[in-house]
Amino acid sequence: MGLSEHDRKILWAKAGNRCSYRYGHDICDEELVLLDNREDVLVGEECHIVGEKLGSARYIADFSERDTYSNRILLCRKHHKVIDDNERTYTIKKLRTMKKEREKSISERIERKEIKPIVIKDSVFRTVVKNADEAIGMEVNEPAQLSNVKSELIADNVRKATGFSTNQGLTSIITTCSNCNRTFPLACTGPPPSRAICPHCEKENIIDTR
Repeated sequence: MGLSEHDRKILWAKAGNRCSYRYGHDICDEELVLLDNREDVLVGEECHIVGEKLGSARYIADFSERDTYSNRILLCRKHHKVIDDNERTYTIKKLRTMKKEREKSISERIERKEIKPIVIKDSVFRTVVKNADEAIGMEVNEPAQLSNVKSELIADNVRKATGFSTNQGLTSIITTCSNCNRTFPLACTGPPPSRAICPHCEKENIIDTR
């Protein structure tokens, strides 16, 4: 089945595009999307915490959340093999703790401005539900920058439906690119960023927030 697009975006954003591996003082901080000859190269893997199928590491037969955000951890290829080849050391509990610690670390580093928030651009979040008490198309509880993002919700018999939910203050502005002179929308949780990448020409712009 595989991860939904919604869960995939959350997994990568919360992990900060970095390997989540840590064991004692051994911490991997490798970026998982690299730029090589101006092309993005994917070196990260969305690893199962509870094994994907019979014979996989940490497999449990009766498990309903196998292909969800909660059951995936973002790792580099090297450490994916390390955890699967050492199942006794890297238990389900250990991997869940590892993932939680990585996400907490990324959140703290963003707050200290050591790293920039993950930028999600040119994306459509689409949720289709039936007979649900509550449906949320996208939920953002960590600082993030969203550029050219459209959120859609199609619902039938829903008591409460929210296409976009956030516990952060949401700021939306329209700015003009200083390079190509085209306008583009920018939404962000928290204070407006001082710089943003134009989705048309992919050049960096200084944002006037006065």
